[in-house]
Amino acid sequence: MEAKVKVLFFAAAAEATGSTEELFTSTDTESLRRQLMAKYPALTSIPYRMALNKTLLKGDAPLNTNDIIAILPPFQGG
Repeated sequence: MEAKVKVLFFAAAAEATGSTEELFTSTDTESLRRQLMAKYPALTSIPYRMALNKTLLKGDAPLNTNDIIAILPPFQGG
């Protein structure tokens, strides 16, 4: 079942998309990743991790309505 989720873009991902957040409808994180790459090809050149409800993902995960996905490129600084 498809779920409406909020995607938050940080750092270089926000620059690549021109946005800090957007709503998407998807069934799982792999499907969401494909949607993101199709809509924002610039993301393909940025290494990033996905977090689901503040937990870093290590693989694909199902999505539920009102989940929050964060797109987290590497951060620099100290």
